[in-house]
Amino acid sequence: MFLKKYLQVYPAVVFFLVTLFGIKAFSDEIKMIDGTFIGGEVLKISEESLDLQQKDGSIRAIQINTISLIARDNEIIIVNHENTRKRFSVLKIKKPEGLSIKDIDINTTDTLASSETGTETITVAVKESEQVQTSSGDEQSAHKEESPSSTQEAEVKSSPQQSSNTSGEKLAQSEEKKVPPPQKTWKGNADAGINIKDGNTESTTTYLKGAYVNERNRDNIYFNAISLYETQKDRDTDEDEETVNEQRATGKYEYKHTPRLYSFFNQYFEHDELEDLNYRSISSPGAGYRFIDEERLKYKAETGPAYTYERFHGGITDDFWGIRFGHYLDWIFLQDTKLYAKQEYVQSVENQEDWRLDSGVGVRHNLTKSIALSFEILNQYDNTPLEGNQKDDTTMIGSVGYNF
Repeated sequence: MFLKKYLQVYPAVVFFLVTLFGIKAFSDEIKMIDGTFIGGEVLKISEESLDLQQKDGSIRAIQINTISLIARDNEIIIVNHENTRKRFSVLKIKKPEGLSIKDIDINTTDTLASSETGTETITVAVKESEQVQTSSGDEQSAHKEESPSSTQEAEVKSSPQQSSNTSGEKLAQSEEKKVPPPQKTWKGNADAGINIKDGNTESTTTYLKGAYVNERNRDNIYFNAISLYETQKDRDTDEDEETVNEQRATGKYEYKHTPRLYSFFNQYFEHDELEDLNYRSISSPGAGYRFIDEERLKYKAETGPAYTYERFHGGITDDFWGIRFGHYLDWIFLQDTKLYAKQEYVQSVENQEDWRLDSGVGVRHNLTKSIALSFEILNQYDNTPLEGNQKDDTTMIGSVGYNF
């Protein structure tokens, strides 16, 4: 006797059942979850139910979620409703000759596949002299051994006519199949760099930056941060003076309404000691669209209202409502090299002269799976800066990073 196991998920199960029942009508037996039996011929099956023609000629619709077992020709189909991730799954077994569905004792409310443990074990009673096979895309042979306990036991009882021929039966346990763990949806990196100048100008510049991305089926989470610090020695006083002291961070949540259309909430923070900026906060909800969403090339654009609040040294504050536009590009143009670029524009609705533009472009090359080199140029343009500050601020960063 051979055992073949097809653990397929919905809707593949529906296709399997349609193929099984849609070719030719045979005399079928159905066992319900409540233990009752129904005989007839299966005529049609849909996603939720099947149509059974009974002996009196009437057609009865039976819900799939009420069925425990189905016997058809020389096969038995066990319907499992306890899969925690899918609606149901099936186990197809070759039926021994002369057996009726009433001779099979199985509790289909037990779980056939455990998503938590990552393994599955099915035990079926077969004759000792016969071979057991399993199939889940690739067929594998299983060793026969006695099993006092298992995740689920399907026990085939001999009919009275076969009692003299089944004295040598014992339980054979199919080999345990490893289920691949869920694919990791998140990734990140942490980078650092240092630049030291000695000679006419003595300065030390350090950068720290990091990023985190979690892209799931229904939503995405993004976070990135950067810290820049530079000191330069004053030859007259022989003291180090701060020339750069700036920190920026952005957190973003996207909810996918379709694979391309999404809504989002973006939160931006900035501190710049040299500009006397205690902090700048830009909060922006809105909607976006992925115009290109391929494995190696992605481009999206988004827009929405924005609220900006700024607090400077000395208690000076400024806040305004505006409109925010943003677009982003990621292009893997070589196997281990990626080009990325962004541009975010915020315009005040109260003052047409009050606007700012944040831009960035960079290249990241993976030396190994974990180690990467990156170079990027960041530019900030504030059309109405605080008195004493310049409108344009450009930073070039080269760093070594760790991917995780």
